[in-house]
Amino acid sequence: MPERPASLVTLAFFVVLLRDYLMTILLPEEFVAPDYAGGSIANVPATVAGWLGVPFDGLPPLHAALHGPLPGRVRRVVLLLIDGMGQNLVPVVEEAYPQLLARAAIRGQLTSIFPSTTVAALSSLWTGVAPAQHGLLGLRLFFPELATQGQMIKMSPEFIAEADALIPAGIEPTTFLDHPGVAEQLAAARIPTYSFKGREIVRSALSKMHGRGAKHQFGIVSAADMFVQIARLLEEKPGKPLFASAYWPAVDSLSHYHGYDSPNTAAELRAVLDLLLREFWERLSPAARRDTLLCVLADHGQINTPAGQRIFLADHPALQAGLLMYPAGEPRTAYLYARQGQAQAVLAYIQAHLSHAMVAYPAGEALDAGLFGPPPYSPRTPERLGDLVVVMRDGYALLTEQESQFMVNLIGRHGGMSAAEMLVPWWVFPLDS
Repeated sequence: MPERPASLVTLAFFVVLLRDYLMTILLPEEFVAPDYAGGSIANVPATVAGWLGVPFDGLPPLHAALHGPLPGRVRRVVLLLIDGMGQNLVPVVEEAYPQLLARAAIRGQLTSIFPSTTVAALSSLWTGVAPAQHGLLGLRLFFPELATQGQMIKMSPEFIAEADALIPAGIEPTTFLDHPGVAEQLAAARIPTYSFKGREIVRSALSKMHGRGAKHQFGIVSAADMFVQIARLLEEKPGKPLFASAYWPAVDSLSHYHGYDSPNTAAELRAVLDLLLREFWERLSPAARRDTLLCVLADHGQINTPAGQRIFLADHPALQAGLLMYPAGEPRTAYLYARQGQAQAVLAYIQAHLSHAMVAYPAGEALDAGLFGPPPYSPRTPERLGDLVVVMRDGYALLTEQESQFMVNLIGRHGGMSAAEMLVPWWVFPLDS
């Protein structure tokens, strides 16, 4: 790997100290803290850049055992992200495709970031920094300058499900994330980046945020289509350095509707890996495979949230009365905005009546403890966390009136700090092995 600037070495030392400090806010035993010091998905971009010989501005690379040594040189990296494929789904792969895992040069485990949710995780994978640094801290964020909460996948205000409606209101996708993009940093070293994602989202505002500096964003229709298109790219550019990032969402979607441990989810995961082998790896020419790494990981896992562990805000009028508005964030990690002078009363209510289901931290305390990553923070981070950060325990979910109408029947969820949500696999395969 290239020599790292002294400033980044200092940052790496700080992140190690931060990891140790996380424990001072007394996380429950069942919580898994994000390892921004070299064991999280946010450390993958620096690792990829290192393999490609490019200096990187961001979090440090993965711990040594998670990035090498590798056989031969690396000139091309293909990163396949299977949304929702937590470490708790690895037994499905071990049973169905032991021959695939046997080919791995590196087979490890990473933590997600916090909160363990797709928009925050993908933003970390496309910038190489933690959520506190890039500023996209969850599915729903409060924008005081717009006097509204926004849903960050669709970039729409909460009161109207119109895609990208926040853009004319003042949200600029290319400047929203407070850190350079991975593709921009690689492009400065003349290494092109290509992304592969659903045709319906390839031109979305979120894709524009993530794809800054990308050479091309390919729209895909199915997993088979995705693998055929990636293979074509590698065949057309044999020996040429590149980074390709591919995203597949269906494991996450099925986990939401049926549970992470359902036969539906397992069948989808097996199908994707079967296509990976038969329609991609086994069809590649030796020239396309040469000096090429395939990395497989997830943004987060999922935990099942049974009906008996769904907490409705409307059932707690004293708590609701202390809030200025509905929580931001999501059902597994909520950001509470208290009415003036009511923050301590809201915290006391949670500790007295809901401590079996959730843990509440003053937002500044959670930020300073490093849950969202090390400084320098995005200037917007404090206001996007509100007064209290509430993290759900076990399989509990906190649902607003709106969510109780539209999202109550989801089984699998994520966003919290359980092992099921936070631990994801990390597999690295030299394609010419």
